[in-house]
Amino acid sequence: MSDENKTENGNQEEVVWTEELLRERRKRATIMAIALLAFIALFFWVTLVKLGANIANRPL
Repeated sequence: MSDENKTENGNQEEVVWTEELLRERRKRATIMAIALLAFIALFFWVTLVKLGANIANRPL
């Protein structure tokens, strides 16, 4: 390891983000966003199913 890649504490190397690494990072972020939206939609759907027709019978 060269001295120019060491940080102040001398232990870690600085990561150089290449186009390929950035592309993979964006792909993972997109997959996580889709999974999160699907999870939210699932909760919303389950809530609507559990409430069913009772939602119209609530007191105002």
